[in-house]
Amino acid sequence: MKNNQTLLKLVIIMLFSPIIAFSQFGKNKVQYEQFVWNYIQSAHFDIFYTDDNKALAEYTASEAEKAYLSIKQLLNWPLQKRYTIIVYDSHNAFQQTNVIYEYMPEGIGGVTELFKNRVVVPFDGSYRDLRHVLHHELVHAVMNDMYYGGNIQSLVSGTVTLKIPGWLAEGTCEYESLRWDVQTDMFIRDYAFNGRFMPMEYLSGYYTYKAGQSIFRFIDEAYGYEKLTEFYTSLKSTHNVNRSIRRVFKMSSEELNNAWYQYLKKEFWPDVELADDISKSAVRLTDHIEIGNSQNVSPAISPNGSEIIFLSDRNGYADIYKMNVEDGSEVKKIVSGQRKASLEELKWLSPGISWSSDSKHFVFAAKSGRHDALVIVNSKTKRQRLIQIKELRGIFSVAWHPNKDIIAFEGNTGTQSDIFIYDIRKKTLSNITNDAYSDKNPSWSPDGKKILYVSERERISAYHPERHPMQYDIFEIDLQSRIKTEITHSNWDENYPLYDPAGRGILFTSDESGIQNVYVKKGNEAAYPITNILGGIFHLDIDRSGKTLVFSAFEKGGWDIYRMSNPLEMVQLTLKKTKFRQMEATLISNARTSAPITADLAADSANTIATMHETPQAELNDNFNKYVFMPQYRDAMASISSTDTVKLDTITIMTPEGEYFDHKYKTKFSLDLVDSQMGYSTFYGFQGMAAFLFSDVMGDHQIAISTELYIDLNNSDYALSYYYLKRRTNFGISY
Repeated sequence: MKNNQTLLKLVIIMLFSPIIAFSQFGKNKVQYEQFVWNYIQSAHFDIFYTDDNKALAEYTASEAEKAYLSIKQLLNWPLQKRYTIIVYDSHNAFQQTNVIYEYMPEGIGGVTELFKNRVVVPFDGSYRDLRHVLHHELVHAVMNDMYYGGNIQSLVSGTVTLKIPGWLAEGTCEYESLRWDVQTDMFIRDYAFNGRFMPMEYLSGYYTYKAGQSIFRFIDEAYGYEKLTEFYTSLKSTHNVNRSIRRVFKMSSEELNNAWYQYLKKEFWPDVELADDISKSAVRLTDHIEIGNSQNVSPAISPNGSEIIFLSDRNGYADIYKMNVEDGSEVKKIVSGQRKASLEELKWLSPGISWSSDSKHFVFAAKSGRHDALVIVNSKTKRQRLIQIKELRGIFSVAWHPNKDIIAFEGNTGTQSDIFIYDIRKKTLSNITNDAYSDKNPSWSPDGKKILYVSERERISAYHPERHPMQYDIFEIDLQSRIKTEITHSNWDENYPLYDPAGRGILFTSDESGIQNVYVKKGNEAAYPITNILGGIFHLDIDRSGKTLVFSAFEKGGWDIYRMSNPLEMVQLTLKKTKFRQMEATLISNARTSAPITADLAADSANTIATMHETPQAELNDNFNKYVFMPQYRDAMASISSTDTVKLDTITIMTPEGEYFDHKYKTKFSLDLVDSQMGYSTFYGFQGMAAFLFSDVMGDHQIAISTELYIDLNNSDYALSYYYLKRRTNFGISY
């Protein structure tokens, strides 16, 4: 009997201790740093930040309030309680969080957990990306508040039976935070062209996000924006997705799915006439379909033009390979990534590989323990040398000087990203751009005196300025004078700039047509395209002769490496704009008036960094007289109080000068979860168990309590556990 009681206690502890539940083999989660936390309060959120990163918290507060205003309008749901946003100054720091117990690889840009409905996001150097991720995660938070009361208890207890599928959850977040953009257009165009249609419930991976986003765009355009709100409201009463689809759209889920298919065909199939087959202008060197992988990216051609180094996931890991430049033969793995702490991540999202001038070594950036490192590899012997840059919070997109041992790269300082150079021989680090803009993707001039780079700047105009406030332009900096020259100034994204080694001009990518193609710019002449594909082109590199250009391109659900000969001699092409780009241009030219900012939001956001915009009025005042709204929708809307019960007045969160009050973080426990079971046996009498889980905001302290009743109090037991997780070595005690 006593053995059974002991076993029961162990089972309870295992079930309700996330430390044990998530300590799975192969999950390497290490707390390298001891963070000092502070927080500020906006009208509806408490924003926690580390060390001296208050400016980052202030930006987060401003963007969170703007996002919440839009989300509240979509879901028609005011928050029922204040929630926490935790912002880290790098992805490496973000990976150390105890709010979530799983290890979060590079591809996870933010997370919203359901125990306390906390939003956790990292800053990787781009405010454009931070704005998107923050808005995306806040949609999760408001939906959690709306459907589950802001915690997991309603699901555990069974009081809420609604299970939100991935396409609905992630699709809503992406559509609300982005509406639509060129990258999404690329993925869904490819999805529509290549027969990848599948029912909504079977969407997985990245298509959960992007195809889900497309579904809500279809609903918005076909039925109207208010129909989206009606659907979300219906879910709260039906607790069933299929039933709500039937109630709101008067059709089954299968019929809605088929209607979406027809929309995709109508929307994207006309684009097939816009482009040429990529094989007409370039030679394919990899085939992700034949290999069975997804990504072959970031090609770097050796200065002598004989080999290409590239990043590939063909073995399930991020590895670096080399191959013959002519036909992609003689493929050999040079670096094995993601198998040891020194090469934990190879920067999939911001890749960059660059050769030394003698074609004997190459360099790339990697996560190496607590810090990022420059990794220099001998291409013949595979011998590696790691140079950790401890002064920076992140390193990305490297470029080796054309004739010296100096590396240029993007570095995240914790509040901005700049272009840095590191002298290998002198062991010196210099910030060469050092401005408030996010800079990336450096490229050396042939004489090594200048650097081209990409800078994140305010967009000239956008059809959704609150969702797309920034764009990428190309700049050049003179290393001696530090004078910066703007090379492109458009309303589009230009990226991956390269100098022609022969001095005839520069090459880069642009999405002016709605598809990212390669462009050439010679002197003061206008830039012109030299490719015309349906997917998108990324990661350009050119050999020392200027006669061979290599790049990665997206097509048929994956990325492959291509080679183009004599790119500066390619004829100028005329590109037709995609349907999305045409629509965007029409909306911008119509200069739709934005709705006025409500007084409560304006009061809280007096010191916003970016211009604030509400959802365009024209979008919300569509011709809804042709739609019929269910009575339950009107009743539900009437029942929602217009009173903002969680909003704090500006006087309580800001000084008279408009500065947020600082608050020191103090450990305070709150209940995460409670579960209990009770039964009665005619032989043993009453039996039952109860378990409680408590933690602090940061998840550094955990308390688990469990009890069980068996026959009578004399035969009952209890278990108490405490875990301290703040340091690299975790401590725990159980009784």
